[in-house]
Amino acid sequence: MAVHLGMASANVSGIQGYASNFKSSLSEHDAVQMVRGIKMYQQHSFSSADLPSEEIWSDGVASVRKPVLKNETNITAKHPFLLIPSLINKANILDISEERSMLRWFNENGIETYLLDWGDLSKTSNIEILIKTTLCEAIRGVSEVTDSKVDVLGYCMGGTMLMGAHIFALEHIGRMILLAAPWDFNVTSSSLARNVRIWSPAVLPVIAQRGHLPSDWVQALFASLDPNGSAQKFIKFASMDQSGSDAKLFVAVEDWLNDGVDLPKDIAQHCIQDWFIDNALALGRWRVGDEIINTEEIDAQILILASNNDRLVPFECAANITNNLSFASVKVIELDCGHVGLIVGRNAVETVWQPILNWLEK
Repeated sequence: MAVHLGMASANVSGIQGYASNFKSSLSEHDAVQMVRGIKMYQQHSFSSADLPSEEIWSDGVASVRKPVLKNETNITAKHPFLLIPSLINKANILDISEERSMLRWFNENGIETYLLDWGDLSKTSNIEILIKTTLCEAIRGVSEVTDSKVDVLGYCMGGTMLMGAHIFALEHIGRMILLAAPWDFNVTSSSLARNVRIWSPAVLPVIAQRGHLPSDWVQALFASLDPNGSAQKFIKFASMDQSGSDAKLFVAVEDWLNDGVDLPKDIAQHCIQDWFIDNALALGRWRVGDEIINTEEIDAQILILASNNDRLVPFECAANITNNLSFASVKVIELDCGHVGLIVGRNAVETVWQPILNWLEK
């Protein structure tokens, strides 16, 4: 969307040329409907609220919560299950509504499931602290509360962070699930990685100056991958029954998308330079502090779910981690939905959540 990309071009010298590569193909009718949909979203009466939950661990910034459910559930799984969200948006996408909460669905289906909330990232100085202290301590906290090893799912960057944390929390981690977790940033299918490499020379100096990467810039970058799709979702929203559950879910998800997280300077620089530019993860050169993350040493059961229609983390970008997992017992499930659709899509329960449940129960 030209307006969305304009947020970045108004703030960063040099982005104008980058943004000019993306041309709108909307008809006049579609453009009118898009603006109508945006207005309807902005004026919608529905306001999502946090669902009831109970904190079981906190370090003063990050926290782990378990849901407070309406009905008693029969927990049948041997191990507890921890969900790790991405960094660039808040954790509530995994608990977005009563009808579409991954967190609550797994609990209702016999898996004792918890959710990590990263909290205020501005209080976390670098990637080493985020992985070795915050994430590892959260996993250890769940393990101690439940007196068990913890099965862990990492969504998007959360999955990448999980692979970095494994060697530091080995005794507390059971099985691992990587859901659209980026790993190989040099695959030709990754338009995002290509665009970040174009984008980075103009952005990295500004991140250093400002002390953070603004979430608006990240959202503008994402929108540039599919400008027409960004418009079409509002066109579709304009035709929905505005009192129906689909419209309310749209509002909740769009609120989540627009409530992104600014990444602190050192974390943003690390991800851009080490992941996107140097491709250190796939090349076996990723360092967290003084430690090289050697995934070749991992001997565990790992489930990988990746999608051919994911514009942010293409299938190869996520699935190529198998090249760095010689000793792990790995299963890969190839999906056909979008990045956010993996969590809240119309078919997410049948195509994503249920296969994960089947794997955990097996």
